[in-house]
Amino acid sequence: MHLLVTRPRKDAETLAQVLQALGHDVTVDPLMSIEFHPETPLTRTGVQALLITSANGLRAMMARGDFAEWLKLPLVAVGPTTAALAREAGFATVFEAEGDVASLVKLVQQKLEPDGGPLLHIAGTIVAGDLKGALEADGFWIERAVLYEAKTAASLSEKAIEGLRSAAIDGVLLYSKRSAETFVDLCRLAGLTDHLSGLNAYCLSANAALPLQNIGLQGIHVASAPNETDLLTLIDPGSGSGA
Repeated sequence: MHLLVTRPRKDAETLAQVLQALGHDVTVDPLMSIEFHPETPLTRTGVQALLITSANGLRAMMARGDFAEWLKLPLVAVGPTTAALAREAGFATVFEAEGDVASLVKLVQQKLEPDGGPLLHIAGTIVAGDLKGALEADGFWIERAVLYEAKTAASLSEKAIEGLRSAAIDGVLLYSKRSAETFVDLCRLAGLTDHLSGLNAYCLSANAALPLQNIGLQGIHVASAPNETDLLTLIDPGSGSGA
């Protein structure tokens, strides 16, 4: 199968290697680029734990000059891939959610205390889900620090356009509603909406699948749980890598 990988460059390259090892052809065309803002002022005073809702948030922390001083804090990661990266980076206490905000909220409620001090959410400029609202309703104090920005691509690459137009690409992997919206917009911009009837979309969540409903795809497939292992199982039953 020939698959279009749309994740930001660093994640896309890792995913491409996994897919190629499974025997697939891969075209990498990131729909977003990540810009870190490690200079954002942060204070550790009284912070109970870090909340990390994407690997990019953790990478933004790792780009800070004072990163080593944060390693002593507990870290709550949204899913397995982010948790693994946190452990590799040196965090000793890492709590691992199941890949979405709802499971992260539940994990915080189980592992942390509302009166234990503020929780610092490392976020991008655009936040999916209402993590802050859900936890504050339970008595937690949430501080949000914006350490990165995900900028959408202005167009699909020529290689991706040709692959979609000629139906050489069989499937596209989409990890978020925003990336799916961007994919739809850029397909329309490139005049591809009449060339997608043979394309299957493999989506991390039902939310990511929503923007794809009316563009004439052959199929829209949603992972049974919002993690990369289950997403890859849609493509190769029995295979997967983490999220």
